[in-house]
Parts: sequence; structure tokens; C-alpha cells
Amino acid sequence: MKKNWLTEDHRIDLPKLFKHLGFRAVQRERTHYLYKGNGAQYVILNTEKGYLYYKIERPDEKLSASDLITEHVSKTEGMDKEMLWDKVDTYYREVLRTESLLVSDNTESTVETVTKDFNHFLAYALPLDKNTDGLYKNLDDMAPFEGRIFKNKEDEVLFPLFNIQNEVCGYFTDTEQEVLPYKESAIKHSLWYSNIPKKIDGLFLFKDPKEALAFHRKFQFKNVVYLALGAINAQTTRILFQIQRLTKVDKLFLSFTGYKKLEGYLRDLHFISYVEDSDFKLHLTDRDMVIDFPMGNEKSFSRFYDHTRRFNTELAQSFLKYNKIIDQNRLNRYSIMVSKDGEQIKVRLPLETNAIRLLVWSYYKNYLDKTIEILKPTAHNWYSEWELAESQTKKRKEVQWKEYRIAL
Repeated sequence: MKKNWLTEDHRIDLPKLFKHLGFRAVQRERTHYLYKGNGAQYVILNTEKGYLYYKIERPDEKLSASDLITEHVSKTEGMDKEMLWDKVDTYYREVLRTESLLVSDNTESTVETVTKDFNHFLAYALPLDKNTDGLYKNLDDMAPFEGRIFKNKEDEVLFPLFNIQNEVCGYFTDTEQEVLPYKESAIKHSLWYSNIPKKIDGLFLFKDPKEALAFHRKFQFKNVVYLALGAINAQTTRILFQIQRLTKVDKLFLSFTGYKKLEGYLRDLHFISYVEDSDFKLHLTDRDMVIDFPMGNEKSFSRFYDHTRRFNTELAQSFLKYNKIIDQNRLNRYSIMVSKDGEQIKVRLPLETNAIRLLVWSYYKNYLDKTIEILKPTAHNWYSEWELAESQTKKRKEVQWKEYRIAL
């Protein structure tokens, strides 16, 4: 039995091993290499103890050659019921026998030696200019956003994204046309959030940090945390709800928007499908959506069903303004169809703005009212809402934030 196993990682030239295993070199920087493969992106660094690497979503978790070999052989077939560690040992010894995959005395690294806690994402962020105008003016006076907004060398605004270990693993960038993920950012594994005050009255969730900043410019809340998910999925919502538990805030304020209002409502539905304990399932087809969720108490379902029935009645009445006879097939295609299967409700929802808005509003009112509050700007998004307010020459009566709660 071996007392010391997999102890020669420092001898292995990791960039060459990545290439040997079929990974594609994307770029080489002064301090690191970036490789792609198997649906992931990897950063390779050189330390005093040899090469290490990390996946972009976990910069804090440094791995070595034996980890890469283990990941590789775990996806290959073994011989005669060969176990994982048998395959690792065989491949590891094979690599150590291959001179072209080893670091030799003549090998010179083309990247600088860095410390083990290296995170290449941190090098992207530069201090934001203090004389910036518009939305990013006087950020030093806004405590929630201190240390949460930077710029890159192209003078684009950067918002740092954090993974579940609270490590920076990417950025949102404001390109002026839209807010996008920056370079190789781990957008599907992270979120942005503002600074956490001593007292927290609410969590406010937005499409992106620019929307959060515009919202704050308008309302100037003091004891809240603003958040934006890198992408709406199981990983990012898990981080969100972990923050909610840590802050002990009961209600989440949801304010998704888009270039069109429909985009915001679709984001609402997508997010609700990941709300903890909601059991809200969403399936998209080429012409509609199918939604499943528990019926809940009879009163909630009764009101929900009444809302959809009224919508369908008004849809039919509107049709009769243009045709004396109802085309039932055409009408059914754009109606909200609700059916009950035991304790489960199934809704067939057409891909139509009014229907989707009604569904979001009714489900929120009847099933989420105690845990989620939905806010919507009168403009398409909060940045446009802020721009409109800034352009008004005559000061009007200030609208309170509660007046933006979703309603039909």
C-alpha cells in the first residue's frame, strides 16, 4: 500500500496537461492562462509550489493536476469493473512517465508567479472616477454602493458578482446600451448585492445593479439591501435565499424589468419557479406556457380562478367587437385555461402580454402576498423612470414607493 499518493503534482506542466486532455486555450495573460472545456472555464496560475487552477465560479478553491486527472477519468470507462481510484492511479503514473507533460529544469513559465490566494477577477476592477456624471455621480455619498461599483480600463462601469463563498467571480458591466456579463464572468453562479446595513428593513431584487442604483436614486432607502442575480437559476436563487435567512427579513421586494414590460413579467414567472417551497413549476412550449402549482387553501384558489375566468370573459367580449360569431379555436388559443388535478392546479398560459401580467398579479396576490411584494415602474425600467424624473423641469408631487406595487 502506498503511504504517499498523488504527491507529484508539482512536476506536471498543467497548461500542457489541459491541452493534452482536449481543453482549448482561450487567452494568456501576464498572471494566468484561461482554458475552456467540458462546458466550464478554468484559470491556471503558477505559484512557488507549482501550477494550480480554479474554475471561474470558485476562485477560492485551488486545484492541482491530480484533481484534473480525477475529473477526467471519472468520465471514462474502466477495464473489468475498474474503480475510480484505480483509473486515477493508472492515468497519473502514465502522465508522470510522459516527459512532454512534465516541468523540466529548462521549462520557463510564461506567466508570473503569484500567491495561492490569487483571483484574476480582482485585477479587472479599477476605482470609479469621482467626477463621473449622471447616474454614477457622487457615489461616495451613497453608503449602499460604496465598494460595489468600479470601472474597467475601457472606462465601462463594473458591478462585482459574488458566489456562495462571497468571493468575486465576475462582473456585470454597463455598456451604456445594456448591462451584460463581463468577459468570462461566472454569471450563472453568482449575484451582486449592495452593502448590508446594521438594520435591515427589506431585500429588493432587480434585473441588474444599474436598475437598483436608479431605484435608490429615486427613493433613497437607508436600511435595505439591493440585489441582482447573475442569472435566474437554482444556484443564484439558493444564494439569494441564504442571504434572506442570514438577514432574517420576511418579505422580498421583487422588481424585474426589461426593455418591454413583458420581459419583466416573464422574469417574475421564471423567478417564482425557484422560490423556496413554492412548488411552482414552469414549462415553456412553442406557443404557450404550462404552469403547475399546489392549490393551497380553497379561498386562494377560488379567487385565482375567478380572476382567470373574468379575463377570459373580457377577451371574448373584446373579440365580438370585430366579429359577430366567436371563433372558439382562436379564442381558446389566447385564453387562460385552468384545470384541477387533485390538490394540483395546471394552467395553460398563452404567450401574450395581458395574460402573463394577469397570471403574475393573481398568483402573487393569492399565494405570495405575505412573502413577496412586486413593484413595477411606470416606464419600461427603473433607469428610464429615473431619467424621466431628472428631466422634469417643474417639481411635481413626490410619488411614494408603495404606489408602484403591482396592480391591474
